[in-house]
Amino acid sequence: MTDPIRKTVSVPLPPDEAFRVFTADMSLWWPVETHSLSASSGERPKSVHVDAHEGGHITEVKADGARANWATITKWQPGEKFEFDWYVGRDPSEATCVSVTFLADGADTIVTLIHDGFDRLGAQGAQMAANYNTGWDGVLGERFGGYCRKAAA
Repeated sequence: MTDPIRKTVSVPLPPDEAFRVFTADMSLWWPVETHSLSASSGERPKSVHVDAHEGGHITEVKADGARANWATITKWQPGEKFEFDWYVGRDPSEATCVSVTFLADGADTIVTLIHDGFDRLGAQGAQMAANYNTGWDGVLGERFGGYCRKAAA
């Protein structure tokens, strides 16, 4: 059994703003140069878009204009919680689950990401979890956290 990945970052924004940055500004802070489908072809995507509702998608618009869904949004609670079934580069039936919560901490927000469901991927699940465990450090801690710190300055 693979334990869920849990990552936390404190950002100098109120929860509503941190949620907005995480979702609406994802194309600005996400490391598309290394963490996108386009990157595997040596290209940068045109954008990453988050549909602002349950049942929507997180979508990469590739350099050639083709669209590829990364995830299906399963919970949309602005300023509180954002959950999605994550299957970037895989069939949606192989989705893992990502939950991101936003909790006020004085003038800051504690953003907690939990990534679970790797056991459904069988033998490759443990290796994927290990990759995501280090990957989320850079994506959430460095890129998202750094972008929020600059936005607040």
